[in-house]
Amino acid sequence: MAIMGDSRAYPLFRSASAADTLTLARRLCSLMEKRDSVVELTAELQTAEDVWRMVGVLPKAVYNAQGVPFDSYEWTHEYRADTLPRDSYGLVTLLPFRVDAEATVGDELEDLFVQALGRGPASIYWDGSWPDVPELDLEAYAKYEAVQVVFNSLDIDGEPPADEHTVFVHLSKFGDLPRAEWLARQVGAEVLGESVPGR
Repeated sequence: MAIMGDSRAYPLFRSASAADTLTLARRLCSLMEKRDSVVELTAELQTAEDVWRMVGVLPKAVYNAQGVPFDSYEWTHEYRADTLPRDSYGLVTLLPFRVDAEATVGDELEDLFVQALGRGPASIYWDGSWPDVPELDLEAYAKYEAVQVVFNSLDIDGEPPADEHTVFVHLSKFGDLPRAEWLARQVGAEVLGESVPGR
């Protein structure tokens, strides 16, 4: 799930509770001046049970089998829910699966997505823009700004695995520690480390 690009991301919160992590991320989203109408959902599904739980939440998504080589002629690594092998053995031979989907912000699909997660790395990403903060001379940058939750990892790219979940705020490619600290204060959190490459 490696992510590289033009933002810098600061970790602001970690918890063993996926629900608490999601709640804090939503509080950060509420601070955005503007927010995209869609949210990005990504997960690695490591067991057959993980796959079937997620199919119940994202029945129209494409499921990419990571356990087989890509075949550009057959496209055999991509499955819709209705084309996945129905027997456990057939499904297990294709594991792990990766699913990437978009959902409309506000339809609460994020909660169902989190409930369906297994132990694999996963992410929810809300794109938007942070407001001006005149008292700190912070002007809106409005590019590469976002909130991201990474589940089952302390790292933005989902490696290595962990028993905790992490909330990151994405800022401009120049970083912006004062803004990260301001955002953390608004939700009763703190900056937990150096910025890392975002997306």
